[in-house]
Amino acid sequence: MGNGIGVCVVGYGMGKFHCDAIKQVDGLNLVAVCEIDEAKLKRAVEEQGVKGYSKLSDALKDDEVELVVLVTPHDTHAPLSLQVMNAGRHCIVEKVMCLNVKEADRMIEASQRNGVLLSVFQNRRWDSDYLTIKRICELGLIGEPFEFQSFVGGYGKPGGWRSMRKHGGGMVYDWGAHLVDQALQIVKANVEWVFAEMHYKHWDVEVETHSQIWIRFENGVLFNIELSNLSRIPRPRWRVLGTRGTIVKESFDPNEKAKVHTTIDNVTVEILFESVRGDWIDYYRNIADVLLRGAELIVKPEETREVVRVIEAAHKSAITQKPVRLQK
Repeated sequence: MGNGIGVCVVGYGMGKFHCDAIKQVDGLNLVAVCEIDEAKLKRAVEEQGVKGYSKLSDALKDDEVELVVLVTPHDTHAPLSLQVMNAGRHCIVEKVMCLNVKEADRMIEASQRNGVLLSVFQNRRWDSDYLTIKRICELGLIGEPFEFQSFVGGYGKPGGWRSMRKHGGGMVYDWGAHLVDQALQIVKANVEWVFAEMHYKHWDVEVETHSQIWIRFENGVLFNIELSNLSRIPRPRWRVLGTRGTIVKESFDPNEKAKVHTTIDNVTVEILFESVRGDWIDYYRNIADVLLRGAELIVKPEETREVVRVIEAAHKSAITQKPVRLQK
């Protein structure tokens, strides 16, 4: 089947980024793009120099296609991934994995039953800001972290399918999938409860326009996530409180140093901590290593199922105005 694992990318909006990323990885071979929009498909074929399909069913008849990457609206992830895996192909889905835990369980079951890989593109595990916060905490510079504050937002009306509830639109399913995943990776404990407030203000859309989510872990750590389409002045990207100090990282910018105010040998100091560099392409390098060399999968479907479970609990909490406790 040529050199490496043959890959088909489904969706050519953000799918263009995936195509370009895949081409940079030894062991992965972009062979096709699938896109229902005729103009986008024509552009994809011209830009990528690969085969084009307007139907996923036709792409799955192509023997060169061994791995399918779904870059489609959130509500399509479960049904399309089941179609892919039941055809015996490996499958990657863009975040969020799916809309609820029942869908996630069906996806994991299909992966196991068919003996194929299932993973979610949680590329923000390789973001510089996240890696920097994680490194500082691991070094113990602020003592024991007990509260994390994580913010992504701006001011603007949600657009396209991301403004539609039926497609799993809204920032909680979108950016929230990244920030919840980062929370679950950085705090090494089970989630105890989730509480959320979601506002549907100003913009004439079906999805939330400002949200606060609080995740309480069994070790006592509280993780706050704020997502907003109504924030003209942003909060810092990160603020972390520890027993000996505080971290502030203002933005995603890898050239910006994190500020650490802490105590070392009974002396209060301020440290400007160089950002840790990450590379999103490492996600796909790991996929190639898993399929060709038996490496351990970094983004496991059981982990992203937990992300979905937290998001589902957040939506329930916003409706009931009560914390939702998560069973182990």
